[in-house]
Amino acid sequence: MDQVSVAPAGMLLAGSVTALAAALWLLLPKALDTPGTRRLGALLGAIAILGFAATGRTLGCLGADAVFLVVAGVAVVSGLATIVTRSPVYAAIWFALTLAGVSGVLLVLGAQFLGVATIVVYAGAILVMFLFVLMLAQPSGMASYDRVSSEPLLAAVSGAVLLGLLTLSVGRLSASAPPACCAMPSRAQAAAEAVRPQTATPSQAAPQNQMTDADEVARLGAELFGRHLFAVEVAGLLLLVALVGAIAVVSRAEAADGDQGRSRR
Repeated sequence: MDQVSVAPAGMLLAGSVTALAAALWLLLPKALDTPGTRRLGALLGAIAILGFAATGRTLGCLGADAVFLVVAGVAVVSGLATIVTRSPVYAAIWFALTLAGVSGVLLVLGAQFLGVATIVVYAGAILVMFLFVLMLAQPSGMASYDRVSSEPLLAAVSGAVLLGLLTLSVGRLSASAPPACCAMPSRAQAAAEAVRPQTATPSQAAPQNQMTDADEVARLGAELFGRHLFAVEVAGLLLLVALVGAIAVVSRAEAADGDQGRSRR
């Protein structure tokens, strides 16, 4: 019975990956684009998303899973729109919506600090810096590399295969560990209660199984500014150098254009 159920799921996953690859290839900006190809790509993308949703784990707890599917769908659709849109400004807006979806996923999974930090750091700092650099680096309009994608076929196939592998991994993890919100009392839970020392009170046992938000933030801060302090400092320095470099390039280009204008006069 399991082999019969696994085979259609694998075929559905393979079909979803193929449909997603074709959709991405049709939607990515190319030299020869027509409205018909983009509509066909959008249709194939919708079919692929439905196929990935069908290969996921069966809804067992409607409330939590529905919220998770909504925010995850927002993140996936916005991420696709980020890479297929022609305008860099609209790509930045879709990227902001992608960050909102990812933040929602983190909040649903219980990582409140990471969810808020995603909005504050990415949407509040990196996205604004991206728009600022974009306006400075392209004062005359969009460049050719923003209007036409490079290697659309390779990008579409690799992205679809990666999403398929992630879906397969998440499906296996979900099958091995059913949702805790819908789990009924079982013999394993009864055995765990029997193994627990009888002298331990609930107030004494609770701190061992619970971790507050303050503990989570403290552990994250210790990891970032303890073991990974050098990597964090290097990342911040690279962002600063990129911003200053873009400003320097634009200033030099404007100065060169001004000198050419004076020489013509």
